[in-house]
Amino acid sequence: MSSLARNYQEKRNFIRMQVSAPATLTLSDGSSYDLTCLDLSSSGVQLQHCEVIPMGLSGRLTVSSGGGYTTPLEAQVTICRVEENGNESYRIGATIDSFL
Repeated sequence: MSSLARNYQEKRNFIRMQVSAPATLTLSDGSSYDLTCLDLSSSGVQLQHCEVIPMGLSGRLTVSSGGGYTTPLEAQVTICRVEENGNESYRIGATIDSFL
């Protein structure tokens, strides 16, 4: 394995699963944001929203499972990255602090 491939592999110890699911981020003050979950791994999640969510905010993230017998994913997360997506939306990276 080349050095470049190994470095990438070590950087990505957790596989990202591509999804497109409705999600809600609820902050401790009770305010909430309706988002779209774009991908997730065991240590983080990438979200999309129409407005900036400040870095450093923490809250409870609920990602819809699409119904059926599967319960929604719920986690305590912290916003760690916000990037403008170019089409009046923002990609938001969050670390998963704990699963609930």
